[in-house]
Amino acid sequence: MANQEATLNNEGIETPQDPMVRSFRFWMLIPVLILLAAFVLDKQLFIWRFPDYFLRTASYLSYEHKIELMEQLEAELSLPIEQRGRIAVMFGNSRTTSFSNDYIESRFPGWKLYNFSVPGGTSDYFYYLMQQFEERNIRPDFVFFAVTPQGLNATPSIAMDEVMLNGLPADFMFENAMQYSPGDISNYVAKRLFWNYQYRPKLPVILERLEHNSRGARQFRIFVSENLNAMHVNRGSVPYSDFSDIPQDEDFLRRTAEGTWRDFLNPFHLNEGQVYFMREMVAAAERLQIPNAMVWVKVGSHLREFKATRVVQTTPTGQELTIRDIFTPIVLEIVRENSHTAFLDMNYTDAISCDRFYDSSHLAGVCFPEFTDYLFSHIESRL
Repeated sequence: MANQEATLNNEGIETPQDPMVRSFRFWMLIPVLILLAAFVLDKQLFIWRFPDYFLRTASYLSYEHKIELMEQLEAELSLPIEQRGRIAVMFGNSRTTSFSNDYIESRFPGWKLYNFSVPGGTSDYFYYLMQQFEERNIRPDFVFFAVTPQGLNATPSIAMDEVMLNGLPADFMFENAMQYSPGDISNYVAKRLFWNYQYRPKLPVILERLEHNSRGARQFRIFVSENLNAMHVNRGSVPYSDFSDIPQDEDFLRRTAEGTWRDFLNPFHLNEGQVYFMREMVAAAERLQIPNAMVWVKVGSHLREFKATRVVQTTPTGQELTIRDIFTPIVLEIVRENSHTAFLDMNYTDAISCDRFYDSSHLAGVCFPEFTDYLFSHIESRL
């Protein structure tokens, strides 16, 4: 009889166990339903203009604009060189966002700059863009890559995930998953799925922007509009409006240098994934036969001193290494491997004499004409 009952069960005849199975399946669905509800509710704060009340940065605009900028670059490069002139491209970070196209086109007639710099720009993002150049056969006349030790540190105190979240699509991330840590991947998935986790709205910020008939939100909206318009007009750059000299507060510059050191450079452990991307971005330019250069943009004297004198690693043989000791050989090795590239060290050479800074990391507007001259004079020496 037991055998017959088992056979009947296998044939699908309802037994007392079936309601239990259905109940189990129902309870298993509950976490899925909760996750789905959380996903939908998470997006409610991003409807209409409510983000203006809690976003504390508009850096996402820079990444979004680069999609349009690439279309513009591709269209212009399709024109005869007599009609379009020569085109240089900058892949960089916040230190390279503020070039003036008016200055470039008056000082170096026949040249234009397309600026793909983004806040926190790192070599994985530059490699992703170079992949797009290869797929679409985009060949500007020259490419600059702004390189920095900060982008090669695997253990910064403040996460440098802005590029991943705003600039890199999921297919690129998972195609190159071996170059990222498991923590990077899980962070990417969580913040891409749940925007509140990424942007973390703060109630004090919301309340402040609600004051005086939402004056703070309106000011943020104007700031966003002005920056977006500047990027459209200046092909990705947001040029400084003030090129006058500025006083230098040495105490402030040292404090900001210590802050940068603490937040991004100490402890320092080499991120091999970012080294891989640095090699690949230059290799992509090599395959396209685009003359290019890696630029170590000048930083303030205190930060230069820290990078050249503070020991961050000791080798098994007892050799003490600074960040400069670690970073420079990597870049020079890439130069040796590629015939179309060069290394422009603006920190430990006499590249430019201007030494004015807004903080320890960012050249003041008064230095950008000389900075521009330095870069475009290098181009002219190569072509």
